[in-house]
Amino acid sequence: MDNSRSVSGILEASNYLSLPNMSEFVKTYIEKLVHNISMYVDPDFSLGTIDILNDFSGKCELSQAITGVPSAYSCVDGKEDTLVQFAEHYSHLGVKTFDVLAREAILDFLNLHNGLFVVLLSKNNICELSLDAPKQNGNYTIDLALYKSITVIPVMFSYGTVKFYLCES
Repeated sequence: MDNSRSVSGILEASNYLSLPNMSEFVKTYIEKLVHNISMYVDPDFSLGTIDILNDFSGKCELSQAITGVPSAYSCVDGKEDTLVQFAEHYSHLGVKTFDVLAREAILDFLNLHNGLFVVLLSKNNICELSLDAPKQNGNYTIDLALYKSITVIPVMFSYGTVKFYLCES
């Protein structure tokens, strides 16, 4: 299967093209995320309804800051059994429980994705950004007042939904 065609198909099958007021930064992040999930985790997925939040009360335990201008905060959340399956599909390390290995595999994917995203922005002369080390934050709650937008990107697999959040400052 042609990866670029499959990425386009996944994006077209979602509400991605109809979202109003989405910045180019967020659009590029979503496009790269779809590509990287297809390439490194599992090509058999779809996007749920992408939403720009006005409020947020969930937690994001697994996160990474993107620093520079613009800066952003990215994180991953989902049900533990779904996150275990995601970690195993990415790492192929025999992940069976939501333990340190599962968390580290998910953080590794987040770091890979964010790294490839910032390299793409640099290569295209859009901006120069850096990454902080990925973190396991416990019960970090996103403070909406710190960000101009919080985009939730639900990625649906046969085993459940993993939510990626991008908080743009």
